[in-house]
Amino acid sequence: MGYKMLGFVVWQGARWYARRRVSRMLPSRRVATAAFVATAVATVAVAAARRDSTAAE
Repeated sequence: MGYKMLGFVVWQGARWYARRRVSRMLPSRRVATAAFVATAVATVAVAAARRDSTAAE
């Protein structure tokens, strides 16, 4: 029983520490959303360009 509690405490402490460390490195939601939208627009543009070049041949 003691090892189970110790393991639980260590696991919860590790999760808390990892969340604190990782949250500092992540970009803000606004930056992440802007990057996602830019990537989606670029992907659609490349797909459209490929479709046009294939249709022209």
